[in-house]
Amino acid sequence: MRRLLLPLVALFLVAGCDSGSGETASVRVMTQNLYLGGDLFTVANEPDAQMVPVRVAQLYATIEASDPAARMAAIAAEIARVNPDLVGLQEVTTYAIQSPGDNLPGGAATPATNVTYDFLALLMDALAAEGVSYRIASRSDNVDVEFPATADGQSFFDVRYRDADVILARSDVSTSAASETRFSNLLVTPVGGVSQTFIRSYQQVAATVNGVDLTFVNTHLEVGGPAEAFQIFQARQLREAIREISGPVVVVGDINSDGVTGGQSYTLLTDGLSDAATSAAPTCCQAADLRNPTSQHQTRIDVVLHRDMEGVTESQVVLDEPGDRVGGLWPSDHAGVWADLLGPVK
Repeated sequence: MRRLLLPLVALFLVAGCDSGSGETASVRVMTQNLYLGGDLFTVANEPDAQMVPVRVAQLYATIEASDPAARMAAIAAEIARVNPDLVGLQEVTTYAIQSPGDNLPGGAATPATNVTYDFLALLMDALAAEGVSYRIASRSDNVDVEFPATADGQSFFDVRYRDADVILARSDVSTSAASETRFSNLLVTPVGGVSQTFIRSYQQVAATVNGVDLTFVNTHLEVGGPAEAFQIFQARQLREAIREISGPVVVVGDINSDGVTGGQSYTLLTDGLSDAATSAAPTCCQAADLRNPTSQHQTRIDVVLHRDMEGVTESQVVLDEPGDRVGGLWPSDHAGVWADLLGPVK
């Protein structure tokens, strides 16, 4: 049974209150991290440059075993079931390979162009197969790196990894003024002796849903641990940007800061934004290979936040039950989160 983060009875409580803003209407939003398919830090944290191609090959094998097409189909089916007006996606990944390779760590002579997995294309095709129509309203292209890979130490191929964050809008939802902003504080770490920058960003669109005008923002902040300082800088930058936006705002994404324990980035963002969840239901993270039989979610880092809305009528965590698995795999290492919000009709 799926977890209800706010009882449906709240619908009647909110509707019965005099908000002072006149008529209201419902806006349904969703956030989902698609998961790149493997643990990128097995490569990033490899101290021996000569072992990097081995780690890349191992990572790529894990990604292939994660069955991206089946996972995107499962996520598309859930989006179709929930039928959100707006969706924020993180780790929207594209992989390309080149064989034989011509790459040295840190830069390729010729970028790989043989696309093997395009998560967004897979997801959009699956949504169409489900009979629902969404369009890309905003996209931030983030990391674009390429490294050599070898499984035997003799033959080499190149693997190119590209990351993006995307806002989808259902076809009947009007959006405009799309913008994409890279955070000014970014983690730089050596991989195979060459510095790599972990680009993070946020996107926003102006949207009209059922007569409600709002700004919809999607983001993916840096991870915690040793990189938490960068995450906090990014959260602070995002908070200040949101303060400059007039009118209702909805912010979704993977903030990598636990809402249960009150992580610093979560605390920064909820200074001026309200959390749509009232439960500690966790959203992350499953095992790197996605094959754990029972959920390993422990932290609640995937959020729906809002400002100047009239209230929350319902919110759920989804794709977090064993029955959601496909072929023994979780659709993502993250759960999805959706929420119904009441907004003021203009």
